[in-house]
Amino acid sequence: MELPIEPLVQAGIGGFMLNMMNLYQESKIPKADRVAKDGLYWLFFFFWPIGGALLAYIYISSGYNIQGWLAFTTGLTVPTTIQSIIDKGMGSKIPVGEVDDVESVEE
Repeated sequence: MELPIEPLVQAGIGGFMLNMMNLYQESKIPKADRVAKDGLYWLFFFFWPIGGALLAYIYISSGYNIQGWLAFTTGLTVPTTIQSIIDKGMGSKIPVGEVDDVESVEE
């Protein structure tokens, strides 16, 4: 499978634009209320463009043809997509036993 680079770059740009929008919004609030620019902040600052490209890669490798605006918005919305996946996993109603055995649920 030949991987098209353009949609990956477009998705990465979407993730970068998300960072720029967040910085712009933060510039409107008082300095005392702004988020500290520590190591974790910078980790996510660089992660979102990479995460956007990775999500686009997953779509492409699954057979979807994404490009242009769709690739860009994929990168732009990657935090929401990842948070939704995490929330679904954390909200599981299935109890797990000690040795990763799934226990039966009695209602």
